[in-house]
Amino acid sequence: MMCAEVRERIAPWLSGEIDQDDRRLFEEHLGACASCASDAERARRALDLLVTDDVPDPGPVYWSSFGGRLRERIAAARRRRRWLGLTAAIAAATIVVAGLALLQTRRGPAPGRAAGGGADGAATTPSVRALTVEQAEAHLREALQRGVAEGQDPREIDTILDDIAPADALEGTGRVGDLSPEEDRRLSDGLLDPRS
Repeated sequence: MMCAEVRERIAPWLSGEIDQDDRRLFEEHLGACASCASDAERARRALDLLVTDDVPDPGPVYWSSFGGRLRERIAAARRRRRWLGLTAAIAAATIVVAGLALLQTRRGPAPGRAAGGGADGAATTPSVRALTVEQAEAHLREALQRGVAEGQDPREIDTILDDIAPADALEGTGRVGDLSPEEDRRLSDGLLDPRS
């Protein structure tokens, strides 16, 4: 037998899957070839380790660094969860803002306003019917509650919403609704209160 043929038959030999004549030739080769005998012995030891129920002790180096490696893995898992929650909150806020913008542009002029001109006859920008304060509050509260249900800190969600659609960025881009200062304050306070 040649070395290449012997190396291919090490696994069948160890499992007893070769016939008696091939086994005799195989073992004669192992007796004459130190390299193949060494390979067969390494394979036998590896197989013995897999078969035993006892797991070898990895040693003091492994155990001395175990706590640090465990803390690293836990921190990495927390970072992944945080990014997942952040991504979900951004997606939810984007959908809410896009939905509000879409609703705002699809509605006709607000009742009581003419599309062609103002009281003094000057041309004005056509007004679209905006969501009521209650509807806007409901949409945003739903987005915040979804984020909280997914484990996101409500204060972080508020920050995300402010980053995506700050209140002053809406000025001049369309009418969100004519809010009195009291309604504006109530809307802002209600959205920022995590208990609502």
